[in-house]
Amino acid sequence: MEWANDRELNASILRVLPVTEYDQNQWYDNLCRDHSRIVFAVYGVDIDAHIGNCGFYHIDYLHRRAEFWTLIGDKSCWGKGYGKEIVRFMLDYGFDTLNLNRIYLNVRLDHHPAVRLYETTGFQREGILKEQYYIQGKYVDVLVMAALKKDYHAEK
Repeated sequence: MEWANDRELNASILRVLPVTEYDQNQWYDNLCRDHSRIVFAVYGVDIDAHIGNCGFYHIDYLHRRAEFWTLIGDKSCWGKGYGKEIVRFMLDYGFDTLNLNRIYLNVRLDHHPAVRLYETTGFQREGILKEQYYIQGKYVDVLVMAALKKDYHAEK
């Protein structure tokens, strides 16, 4: 809940409203019942702590696609390679364990470190959603990116 309400994190993960304790509990309760979502806790071995979360939302087993997201909430862990490790793990898990064909994500167009990370781990730009969100007093463009199973395995 602290991470979701952090102003800097909030903007980077396309969150608009503050999260209350009730909201957090509802999110967790719904997560436990919703089979179209999988969430993992990210553990920083070197600091022996929970540093973030990642997962898939909107898992569609018929069309074999899902939306990927990740959050490193512990800012002391930013820029230390956790993001790349998380993305690679989740692509392997999504393609090889869940048998997904397409993994997609939405990222702020101006969030350059995240865009670079996704591009270096196999995601391709698909399009821009102009003024998709209104965050902290301004409209934000969103980049849609995706990775396909055949391309991912060809690059490995």
